[in-house]
Amino acid sequence: MLKPKNPFSRVKLVSALACLPLCVASVAHADILTGAAAVAHKVTHAVSEATGTEAPESIPSLATKPMKGDDPVAIRDALATQAPVADKPSLTDRVRKLIRVPTHAAQHDPDLAKAGLDHEIAFVVQAPYGILYRPKARSLSVNVDLSGDGTPGLILLKKTITGPRGRGLVVAPEAKAKGYIQHIDVIQLDSGQVNKAQIQGRVPLTHTAFDEANGDFAVVLVGRLAPPYLTDSVEHTDPTNDEPTDITTRTSTLHVDVQAVWLVSPAKGIVLSRKLRLSK
Repeated sequence: MLKPKNPFSRVKLVSALACLPLCVASVAHADILTGAAAVAHKVTHAVSEATGTEAPESIPSLATKPMKGDDPVAIRDALATQAPVADKPSLTDRVRKLIRVPTHAAQHDPDLAKAGLDHEIAFVVQAPYGILYRPKARSLSVNVDLSGDGTPGLILLKKTITGPRGRGLVVAPEAKAKGYIQHIDVIQLDSGQVNKAQIQGRVPLTHTAFDEANGDFAVVLVGRLAPPYLTDSVEHTDPTNDEPTDITTRTSTLHVDVQAVWLVSPAKGIVLSRKLRLSK
């Protein structure tokens, strides 16, 4: 006797075949964000393709793991170790930046390949201020300044201070001998767009999606390293009466051709928008 055909087998086969393009695309873009962030990107892409919108309210139930970007310290150290030689940007390079050639069209760079960095990178920068939700309009306004103290136009990626400060505790001549020594490590990003360190945009957002984000917002900067890749400087300041601390500051600037700016809720892995912009 012939067994009845399983009516669901064909559905499973069609579903598997339909998944193939998405799976291939997500592998090609997995280097943009690591771990769960790549999953969030895949889910957002799938929702966008299917509905024609970003539909952030559909994301929370599908991508609920923390989102992590590339480590600026690791990238800085890799560049410093390999010491890639980068000439000043040529006229062609400057014209290419003006017309904003897409990142996927970037040419292979042997210096970056040696450092393992010849690919798209993404930095996740927390945005605790500058975001306002308008419930009646169901709209999120973004006006976030990512520049660090004293570095207008450059985006602060990471700042680490180690060692005690001597103000109010010691006089200048004795500061170093008593161990009031600080090391400040600053890593910042030069987007190649003059004096643009503010992130602006307006994001349509439902009440459900806003509540799911729970006030946890960050900006993702997606792009590729560009000449001169890395500039590094070290500055030392002896103790003074106003600041009785021996301070050494290392400032590293990563030069990145930023191609996309996203708004995310990193703790939940929610991608809210991929259409923010850099501005002055």
